[in-house]
Amino acid sequence: MRPVAAAVLAGLRQVERWGTTAAFALMVVVLGWDILGRELLGGGKIWATPIAVYANVFIAFIGMGVASAGGAHLRPRFMDGLAPKAWHAALDRMTDFGFALFSLGAAVLCWQMLRETVELQETDPVLQWQVWPFQTILVAAFAVAVLRHTLYGLFPALRPAPAAGENAPPTEEQVRDLASAEPQPEKAR
Repeated sequence: MRPVAAAVLAGLRQVERWGTTAAFALMVVVLGWDILGRELLGGGKIWATPIAVYANVFIAFIGMGVASAGGAHLRPRFMDGLAPKAWHAALDRMTDFGFALFSLGAAVLCWQMLRETVELQETDPVLQWQVWPFQTILVAAFAVAVLRHTLYGLFPALRPAPAAGENAPPTEEQVRDLASAEPQPEKAR
């Protein structure tokens, strides 16, 4: 079962990466076209901003999965010292199952919102397009998070190591660099 779970996670990660890349490219092209049109031709395209906003929503929600798959999801590291190291593996599993449960609740709420949007036939005021196809990304992103974090909880070896970043403690080299950059007090003459 673990090899299947690993293959599913790898496939999801690849699809998410391609999806966010395509959405980002769309956003850049549409906004670039709009800016060039305004600057060179004196008028932009009214449809550019809403399309860029929808692309950005796609990037944000699918990017949640990309970050999670890369171990870059946010978590409060300041609490790591409150529990003994022996408990960390169990706490990580509880965290994954807890986030899967949270994501399930969010997916259900997004599904309810999506159903209401379909029933009301809501449209974008500028594009005059139905809104619900764009809202499906919300349901999909949270459903994928349920699957991903459930698999992480069931198979802890598949959980990515935390990515080095802003929340990571500084390295010894960074501490030395910071110490050497601090202004030294002037000696009394």
